[in-house]
Amino acid sequence: MTSFASTDGSVQLSSARRPSQVAPRSRRWLRRSLIAAGSLAGLTGLIGVLHMPFAAPLLRKVMPGGICPIMRGTPEQIDRAHAVGATAIRASASAMAPVRPALGFTLDTSTKTDVAAWAKGHDVTCKSIAGNETLQRCTDVPAAAVGEPDDLGPLEEATFEFNASGWLVNVQTLRRRLSGAKAATTASALEIAAVAALGTPTTLAGQPTAAHLSSGQLATYVAAHVFRDYRATISATNLAPTGVMVREEYLSAR
Repeated sequence: MTSFASTDGSVQLSSARRPSQVAPRSRRWLRRSLIAAGSLAGLTGLIGVLHMPFAAPLLRKVMPGGICPIMRGTPEQIDRAHAVGATAIRASASAMAPVRPALGFTLDTSTKTDVAAWAKGHDVTCKSIAGNETLQRCTDVPAAAVGEPDDLGPLEEATFEFNASGWLVNVQTLRRRLSGAKAATTASALEIAAVAALGTPTTLAGQPTAAHLSSGQLATYVAAHVFRDYRATISATNLAPTGVMVREEYLSAR
């Protein structure tokens, strides 16, 4: 019987299954690598990756038994989980954000109706995640639809989290299967835009260069801009052999 009580993703089994307590070497290596990389990146890049919808197979390798349970939580449970994260963000920052970019949407104001209208206007398909209407995933999103340069290429996914009152509180995007060079160009362009709006990043780990992102599996770049009411994160992670993934997150901490 598995247990998810451990915060490091480890698995505990009943004494009746004691021989299987030792995880396969590959699973232990993967779990430890993810934890180490997540710590290096300030828990803003790689760990967040595991909660994106595409990462379910990888998450099952790290925590056998299923996908992160919060995706199947009630709106109230998701609100509580969001509140815990927002509290930690507020505790780590002193200044309020000068602006709160969110790919053209307005955090704590935009609604599912607004996202649906945007999707229809740009011929984008959106569906709920794990049957949860407060979590919406839109696929094959043109860069221009979220105000980004066309040469960055389309977004594989854009996901939207709404609180129980229906307000938008988190926007995430991802681009996958990129070469190291393309990922470096994309992450650099996104971070330049973030710096122009928000200033110097609060947390910086790794380098947005082709050499760094191509250096091996789990090579990661993260830039986070943290304020009392907002966090913006740009990250890139080598998920060899499937290439490099670039991810954005814009989260309300109110």
